[in-house]
Amino acid sequence: MVYGQNFIPEPRTGHTAVLIEYKIYIIGGDNPSKTDLEQNPESDIVYLNIDPYENYDSWVNIQSQGLRLPHTFSHTANIGGINQDSIFIIGGGHLYDEKNTNYFYKFDTNTNELSVPVIQGKAPSTRIGMKSVSYEGKIYMFGGRTFTLNESDTIYVNQFDILDTINLNWQVGSLVDSPVTLSGYTATLVNETIYYIGGRSQQYVFSPMTEIFQYDIVNNKWSLKKATSLDNIPGPRIGHSAVLYDGKIFVYGGSYFNEVAPTDVPAKKTFVMLDTVTLVWSIPPLGNTNVPKLAYHTASLKGAMMTLNFGKWISIPLSIDISLQPSVITKASNTPTEAVISPQNMKTLIVGISVGSTKMKRESTNLEGQDDDSDKYPIMHQSSAHQQFEPQQLQQQYNSDNPPTINE
Repeated sequence: MVYGQNFIPEPRTGHTAVLIEYKIYIIGGDNPSKTDLEQNPESDIVYLNIDPYENYDSWVNIQSQGLRLPHTFSHTANIGGINQDSIFIIGGGHLYDEKNTNYFYKFDTNTNELSVPVIQGKAPSTRIGMKSVSYEGKIYMFGGRTFTLNESDTIYVNQFDILDTINLNWQVGSLVDSPVTLSGYTATLVNETIYYIGGRSQQYVFSPMTEIFQYDIVNNKWSLKKATSLDNIPGPRIGHSAVLYDGKIFVYGGSYFNEVAPTDVPAKKTFVMLDTVTLVWSIPPLGNTNVPKLAYHTASLKGAMMTLNFGKWISIPLSIDISLQPSVITKASNTPTEAVISPQNMKTLIVGISVGSTKMKRESTNLEGQDDDSDKYPIMHQSSAHQQFEPQQLQQQYNSDNPPTINE
């Protein structure tokens, strides 16, 4: 259990999450409650244990041997190596060493050693806002943008890099029929095809959720497909997450803004799913829609369990900092969704969204003695998310069901 343990990670956004067996490795990120000058000059690497039979839902702080990881955020990281037990950390923003443009690290999950491997070929310039997919020892990375303190000076990149983590060399993928530029999207592997959802191509130019770019890995070929919806099309977004389960891509959260209203607001329709065959968007039914409207978080899937880690709650103006820490767990299936929330007078918020029932339940943080029979309980809901203000106090100031809105 997270409750009462000695180590609790700091809140963060712009981190990465990599699942290896029953461990979700969280790497880097920015603490949104701190200014740039207050950020730790070194990023941490921690993992959340999700093994249901041993120390479930416990955090472990890894003291890396060898090199220290500089402050890193908005990077990408993915699994690789001969045995698929290493994590390659690529790119990102680095406040304390702007002259270094080739941040690249390998983290060995067996020895906890952090190293700088020698990679053959021309290394791509560092950038932020790109996601990656790992397939048969290769990591595929498209787009992104340069990191600048003034976003108006940012350059959006049309580049497709492939890292061979076994032979340790850089390769270049086709750009024919690819997006011109794209940043802040999600990349989801479906069989041998990568689905790119959301994001933006310039500061205020968001990609509509009707446009699904696909990259065929085997044939090195791009295509653009049209998605439809049984209801209203989900709103455009960045900072969302996506996982694949049973032929459907579950998309959670994200934010939207434009020139008229440049402050983040929640993307329209927090939790949606895309059928990867019919390309039809739909909304998993929720008994209660009062779930965190997260952005800049991460999502990991183990079995039918989706775990949302950290991020920013943007149901209210960002000038009031609400930072969620450490995790929210949801379960995906073919049946409707359930959400589980902790008592309102607790500073620990627990939210579980299961596609396994239609009602919302409130759970106590004391889970000792609880029956762990998965046939009786549609989700595993021992997880926590800490915030700086009590939910009850926040609800007195803002109605989370009616967040600030802008015209899209």
